[in-house]
Amino acid sequence: MSDIIREASFAEGFEVGYRSIKGTSVGLPGIPGQPGTLGNSTPFLMGVRKGIERALSKKINELKE
Repeated sequence: MSDIIREASFAEGFEVGYRSIKGTSVGLPGIPGQPGTLGNSTPFLMGVRKGIERALSKKINELKE
């Protein structure tokens, strides 16, 4: 699994994150531009994060409250 995360792109991560919340049968919105990768992360994981944020219409940090 770690090889998949290392090699996968931001766009693939975005799709995984978005579909994990909305389901596999919904249309995928436009993929945003790739942000800078945070330390100890990968483009794939940043994509998952952005996909979840888009699906929930919230930032990840807002979910902690």
